[in-house]
Amino acid sequence: MTLSTTFDSDWQPSETINNQAAASEPVQIEVHDTLEAVASLESEWRALEEKMADGLGYFQTFDWCQNWCRYYLEGAAKDSRLRLQIVTFRCAGQLACVLPLVERKRAYGLTILQSLGNPMAQYSNLLLDVDALPVSKMRECWKTFSEQVTADAIIFDRFPKNSQMAEILDEPHIITQTDDISLIMYLEQIDEWDTFQASFKKSVRRGRRRRYKKIETELGEISLEVHFGGTDAYRNAIRQSLEFKRVWLKESGRNVSAFSGQHAADFLTSLEGDSASQKGAMSYVMTAGGKPIAIELGFLKNGHYYCFLGSFDWSMRSYSAGKVQMEQSLKWAIEHQISCIDFLGNYEAYQGDWSNSSADMLSYSAAKSIKGRLYSQLWEQRLKPGIKSTFRRLPPALRKRLIAGLPGR
Repeated sequence: MTLSTTFDSDWQPSETINNQAAASEPVQIEVHDTLEAVASLESEWRALEEKMADGLGYFQTFDWCQNWCRYYLEGAAKDSRLRLQIVTFRCAGQLACVLPLVERKRAYGLTILQSLGNPMAQYSNLLLDVDALPVSKMRECWKTFSEQVTADAIIFDRFPKNSQMAEILDEPHIITQTDDISLIMYLEQIDEWDTFQASFKKSVRRGRRRRYKKIETELGEISLEVHFGGTDAYRNAIRQSLEFKRVWLKESGRNVSAFSGQHAADFLTSLEGDSASQKGAMSYVMTAGGKPIAIELGFLKNGHYYCFLGSFDWSMRSYSAGKVQMEQSLKWAIEHQISCIDFLGNYEAYQGDWSNSSADMLSYSAAKSIKGRLYSQLWEQRLKPGIKSTFRRLPPALRKRLIAGLPGR
């Protein structure tokens, strides 16, 4: 196995490593830290995506990563604390794996290596062609790479238990005791919407019809529009969705800074989609009387739909517009043979009505220095989960007061 450097990276590689554990074909590990390097990988990176059977890698696709870099490493939202670290693994010159990372500087000189796009990206993961680079061999590659990391700690916040990431990371540093799961609705066994509807209790069906009828009676006819990335309709939907979301965050006493500022809209509206092949970024817009009242942003990859951002007009909250929109979106997904809907963790109780399975979420924390050990064990594994859990249980009014007192507000 060889570890080498490319472009302007000041990564300091170890000597060439060739060992039996890496199997017969040597693996070349490269670290790229410029946007020019990212651009040069485009054709290979996209080709690797097409080979992936794992539906959990959207946040590691070229489109997501390149656009995130463009807005958060170069644009108006540039964060000087971030240093790009796109890690590639090649077998016989062929790109076999992409692991998109960034190194983040924190207070007191602490540096953390984490997944690119965090916290906007919901899942940490990698893109791995197991035919070119088997999982057992990739574990050795990860071991070799992680031993050379100069950051104080390697932190991967969230990844599903059944993801490729979970297979290749060293188990002693994987944290399994989290209070988070991702709810999922598998659709392969559902042939028709009417049959699916009939499977629910009469009281449930009656309640849904009542919500639907109330909207149509008081607001006008319901219609669902589906727009894929790259169109003006998609971009307009995302801007409106973020406006809805920011009002909801304020009124419900929540603090999600990832969706604040113009840069969030610039980034999300730049994502690509393709209606013909049903992949990439897309939006569901539910209108009543021709006016948008609930919008959902999501991503499609290999039939796996990521339910990324749901929002509704706060002034219409008494109509349960978000729930009606989810029902309409699910109907569309069944009719278009989408394999599953993934709610991306941080689950809410209402999502249980729209799911038939779940996936455990894991995290990873490996300290590389004394500072990293303090951060990892004290903050990441103890204080942060407790603070987050406690804050979520507070009444909305109290959360609003606490958020209003945060610096910069």
